[in-house]
Amino acid sequence: MEKEYLTISQFSALSGISRKTLIYYDKIKLFSPKMVTDKRYRMYEEKQLDTISVIYILRELGKSIKEIKIYLQERTPEKMLSLFQEEKKQIDKKISTLQQYKDMLEKRIELTKLADVITVGKLTFIQQEKKPILMGKKINQQYHEALIDFYSLIDQQQIVQGFPIGAIIGKNELTKGEFSNFSYFYINKSTEDKNQVSIKPEGSYAVMYDYCDYNKTEKMYQTMLDGLSENGYEIDGDAYEEYIIDEVAEKNPEKYLVKVMIKVRNNK
Repeated sequence: MEKEYLTISQFSALSGISRKTLIYYDKIKLFSPKMVTDKRYRMYEEKQLDTISVIYILRELGKSIKEIKIYLQERTPEKMLSLFQEEKKQIDKKISTLQQYKDMLEKRIELTKLADVITVGKLTFIQQEKKPILMGKKINQQYHEALIDFYSLIDQQQIVQGFPIGAIIGKNELTKGEFSNFSYFYINKSTEDKNQVSIKPEGSYAVMYDYCDYNKTEKMYQTMLDGLSENGYEIDGDAYEEYIIDEVAEKNPEKYLVKVMIKVRNNK
């Protein structure tokens, strides 16, 4: 049976690679037709579709023409395994990073939608399940130095930047009225994974939302503590401060929306 060949147009249609690209690949001797007719028509074999598909994928993954050419010239099952396993490893890493980008976007979407349904300036009490968080070291230095250290931790844990960063004020600082004396920085985690450093404990929490700029929540804390006393509660743990609407979504700092949660105990 006479072998049937594909014209360049047919091969282009089947492979999804343009005629122009196929001609270019032939000229640089990266990928050539199986034969060329007397009339200079390029003709391809069906099995070449496998090779061109791999070339396309390797180019999409960032491999240079030179790298691909060397592989094709020297290819063996062993070299293919080595190349493909390394590329798979890099793809897995990219997928992990993209998933974090997606998680970050979903988190900010969730927070922004939350702003439409909460009541601002009202003290409420809720039961909170334990929540995984990535928490930095105890803040024993200047604010900005501590923030730099926390960003370094995020980088070390291979977490993408962009997740809202919260601050923890310890129980002792709360009772002394030191509402701007942060103890830790943290970000919320969706699952208890390898990056988990600590847990936001379960229990009763006093919660309030209000509008204010960064580091200007002292009045809000005092209002909350006054409300605790009036409702028969006392401080039973740390305070967790995080912004629902921040500079990412709002240009006016006076319209930033902050959420404060204080772990409490009912004395009644």
